[in-house]
Amino acid sequence: MRFYRRLQPFTALSFDLDDTLYDNHPVITRAEKALRQHLQTLLPKTVELPVNFWWQQRRTILQQHPQLRHDVTALRLATLTLGLTELGFSPALAQQKAQDAFAFFLRHRNNLNVAKPVITLLEQLAQKFPLVAISNGNVSVDDIGIRHCFTQTYFAGGGNLQKPEQDMFHQACDHLGILSSQLLHVGDCTHADIFGAMRAGCQTAWVNNQAFAITKKPLNVLPTMQLDNVEQLGHFI
Repeated sequence: MRFYRRLQPFTALSFDLDDTLYDNHPVITRAEKALRQHLQTLLPKTVELPVNFWWQQRRTILQQHPQLRHDVTALRLATLTLGLTELGFSPALAQQKAQDAFAFFLRHRNNLNVAKPVITLLEQLAQKFPLVAISNGNVSVDDIGIRHCFTQTYFAGGGNLQKPEQDMFHQACDHLGILSSQLLHVGDCTHADIFGAMRAGCQTAWVNNQAFAITKKPLNVLPTMQLDNVEQLGHFI
């Protein structure tokens, strides 16, 4: 644990989820692979598609609907629908197949285990502080077994802008009835979590877990503190 700024008294914590509480990169890699295989079963000719076919559909969707960059669920559904339409399905059938494929993807996306020491840490922290989750992703806190640790969860999409935009941080502080400076946000992403939370007036704990597969972007602004893993928050129990 290293401190870059003076830690002020805080009364609540917010947590990013992916790559903060667990190693998400291999989970997404497996889910993406399973989805590709599922689509090849659904439509065998997808085996012959260029490797960037789905990326091109995603880019087209974002050009047409740039607001979807704030909603990973809606973006993936729209990408699947467009791609299946391009491959010959009627718009209605493409939409149905896309929803089925997305449900298949989510089952694999949520097939992960949060380490028991991390769950224990959250449970112990929750006895002392209110905890909220603030995520740009779409993991199910119910499916991965940590819903009980949080008083509220906030996910980008459905009107919420992705971090580093400030709205989810402000919503959390309003829900908790605290000043933004009284919230300690814990996250791995130097831009979305650290820059975003600090711009919203929160204190920050950067989780730089070298055991996790994701590559960290350089810091552009110093956090309040740096953690080698989220378990180091046990210092505050």
